[in-house]
Amino acid sequence: MKSHRDRSMLVIGVCMLVVAAFTTTIVAQLVPIRSEVVVPAPKFPSAEAHFNSLREQAKGGTKHTATSLPDWSGIWQSGIATMSMRHPVDAPLSPMYRARYEEKQRQERELGEVYYDRLTHCEPSAYPRWIVEPYHKEFALSPNQAWLMQEFMNETRRVYTDGRPHATPEGNTWLGDSIGFWSGDRLVVWTSSVKAADYLRGYPDNSAELEGIEVWQRVKGTNGRPDRIVVQATMYDPVGLTGPWNIAASYVKADYEHRIRYWDCALTSNDVLSGDGRTTSILPGEKGYKAPRNDVTRPQQDAPPR
Repeated sequence: MKSHRDRSMLVIGVCMLVVAAFTTTIVAQLVPIRSEVVVPAPKFPSAEAHFNSLREQAKGGTKHTATSLPDWSGIWQSGIATMSMRHPVDAPLSPMYRARYEEKQRQERELGEVYYDRLTHCEPSAYPRWIVEPYHKEFALSPNQAWLMQEFMNETRRVYTDGRPHATPEGNTWLGDSIGFWSGDRLVVWTSSVKAADYLRGYPDNSAELEGIEVWQRVKGTNGRPDRIVVQATMYDPVGLTGPWNIAASYVKADYEHRIRYWDCALTSNDVLSGDGRTTSILPGEKGYKAPRNDVTRPQQDAPPR
């Protein structure tokens, strides 16, 4: 059986071929638009204090109608090239979470990959990882709610902008509970009650105490660059962090036709746990590989219809 390092190199090679075949245009657009962090001032002690301050500055928020909301229509592309996080991250990690992150770094250096990643079990990317997962995003805005949708795992974040408080009778969930308000064309979001997870594969973990404040805004493209939606986010985690951590990401508007479909992870995932408990991938040609599905619901026709 191939070593994990050899397997990782094969996986990377396959991914590079797929990306190259998919489009060179989007890659060219993404690379120069890495988002830089705008650190909020002043420094807030909690997500609640941060949210209340922004709402006070917005005088309670803008009351939009269906016709006055910003236009975020279309499909938006995100990914590693558009986020501020870089290895090694500058997060103010607590000692325990610093040790966890350093262990992941060791595994990547010595094994070529992290020992384990929970997406192997078809678990959601969850919050805050949702922000930077490199999959298509789509947004549906209404006066009382904003739906932030991700192709991967069919994850939809519902942001309630009608003034209601947090409500989590079911406890912590993968995407948490999100409330917010509009400040002109900027959407301010406060997310809480998440599950313990991570920021991205190989990146630091977060605890279930994490809360996030996000400010979203569509930015007009200049000098031939496409429009993008930029999110500035501040993470508050009294267990995983010793202070607020500011990150940023942007989503480039795709210039190609695409429709988000239902994601059936169980039928298409080639990520598995190996016998030693590590995350690995089944490659094309290996036993158990699941080829992409291309089912049709109508019989084949020998000749085009008249």
